[in-house]
Amino acid sequence: MIETGNLSEFNEIRKRDISSCNDTEIVAILSEKKNSFPNIYFLLTETTKFYTENFSDLQKYIKREKRLVVFETPSRVSMTHEYTIEGAGNISQGFYFLFNTRERLSWLKIFLEEKRVSIASRAKVVSLLIKKLDSELGNFAAVLHLSPIDAAVRLYEASDGKPCFIEFNNKEYKGQQSLLLSITFFDSIRNKILHRKERWWSPLQEKQISYNYSTISGTTNAWVYFKAPANFVLSVSNNATDGQYETSPSNDDEITSLVLTPKGEKLSIDFKISINVPNALNVWYNVMLYLAYLGVLWGLVLVGNILCGSIQDKMIETFNNCSYAIIAALIATRGWLMSEEQVMKKISNRYTFIICILIAIIMTLSFVQYQRSDNVIDQQNTTFENRNNDYLISSDSVVYDIHNNVKSATNDTLNNTRKIKSKANDSLQMKKNNECKYQKPAKKKAEDDMINSNKDTLHISENK
Repeated sequence: MIETGNLSEFNEIRKRDISSCNDTEIVAILSEKKNSFPNIYFLLTETTKFYTENFSDLQKYIKREKRLVVFETPSRVSMTHEYTIEGAGNISQGFYFLFNTRERLSWLKIFLEEKRVSIASRAKVVSLLIKKLDSELGNFAAVLHLSPIDAAVRLYEASDGKPCFIEFNNKEYKGQQSLLLSITFFDSIRNKILHRKERWWSPLQEKQISYNYSTISGTTNAWVYFKAPANFVLSVSNNATDGQYETSPSNDDEITSLVLTPKGEKLSIDFKISINVPNALNVWYNVMLYLAYLGVLWGLVLVGNILCGSIQDKMIETFNNCSYAIIAALIATRGWLMSEEQVMKKISNRYTFIICILIAIIMTLSFVQYQRSDNVIDQQNTTFENRNNDYLISSDSVVYDIHNNVKSATNDTLNNTRKIKSKANDSLQMKKNNECKYQKPAKKKAEDDMINSNKDTLHISENK
């Protein structure tokens, strides 16, 4: 995925149609009377060139210029322009045109030999414009039924860009023939367009930036340095012809340097700056993304199998372990991506989304596995109870039978004891009887028989 844009147009010489002017009344007048007001028409259609040709007093003293383009991030740039002024002793006191720009420059600072230089106000630029247009401005103001000052203000507002004039104080630099003029400001990519059809397989938003360099002088060399942002690769191409530039070797791999060689005329060269992720990191980011996609697909297949059928617990455990490894790698990779938000924003968000999906799938599989294990345990318990009911004696009956058996056994024991005791008594009685039988003498026996017979006789007589 490539995002295109451009840096601010600094002193770019271009031509626009008069209809692009935002003042319809001025457009109507110049469309009918173009030849009557050639300088005003020139001002509105080629603003940079108008100021360069009509206010070139300082530019002819510039003998060398350098431009350092430092990308702090792929979207934010720190600009430094340096100009070497030779023959400064011949420059008189006053305001001098330096450059024209169409966008407001952020934190613009201009230094001349490390001393801050004053920038001309809008009123001062309008007064310089009035002097330059002179009588032509008076005639144009008469057509508009305005004063020359009001007409000049309207022309200033309708022109293409805002010129920058600086004040030169020759008293502060008296005796110095060589001066260093430095301009610094911050810039950023403008008019961004995201090309989704290009490199759709990778969500990395790499940059391709258009940048124009218009030289101030047409006779001196100009050096251009491009410094890549940290952890990115920068490449530069241009539309200059052979002989207009040469590549300057650099000891720093992050810096690309060129030397522009104007040959009697000012150059306007368009650069294409590409800011890409290093190949090794690019492969790592994309491989992790594709691996995460496979992990999500695998998880969805497992969820579908669980809902539609059955799956082994070992497969679920394997998926969970692999998912934990993928999530850890994505979190670590996303930590690296946080250093650059513009290029890594989309892939970082995609990593976060995939991590959430994997966590949700892991939770779903773990919950289903837990539910299934509980059901298996319940089924085992139910089977065990059924087997007890079918093949085993219940605990209550066992206790009851044991109790009855113990009780019956106890009763039997008691009865047997009683029987044994009674048998013992009977045996003793029989023994005693036997002893009596064997121990009574015959004489005693006869006496007893006589006594018994007498008792029977007595009893019979009583009854009579």
